[in-house]
Amino acid sequence: MIYGLDSDTISYMLKDNKDVLQKFWKLIDEDNFYCIPPIVYYEVKRGLTEKKANKKLKEFSDLYNKSIKKEMATEIWEKAVEIWVRLKSQGRLIGDGDIFIAAFCIINDYTLITNNMKHYENIKELTIINCND
Repeated sequence: MIYGLDSDTISYMLKDNKDVLQKFWKLIDEDNFYCIPPIVYYEVKRGLTEKKANKKLKEFSDLYNKSIKKEMATEIWEKAVEIWVRLKSQGRLIGDGDIFIAAFCIINDYTLITNNMKHYENIKELTIINCND
């Protein structure tokens, strides 16, 4: 199985949250892997760069370099459009970044690890694990 990491999950990991780290490494074993979606890479890297958090940038770079790399293929953008239209029609729109992350995980058949369950609760085809359970 491959897990997609949300920005908040990485934030907890970089803050050395023991519960999140323990849960993450328990999920990631010799048969399971993780991927940092491109939009998450952008969100985390811009925040750390702005703060000039060089030590955390290095930790994030190490985490990213060990992850599976996937690009944002056209089908992911199409899925994001589909999700946006559906959520908008339901009056439950979420941020574009979260929509891209959800679409990325759905198209690649990844389980999303997040703490922001509320952001994703209305995307029924997305499989989610709460990193703080």
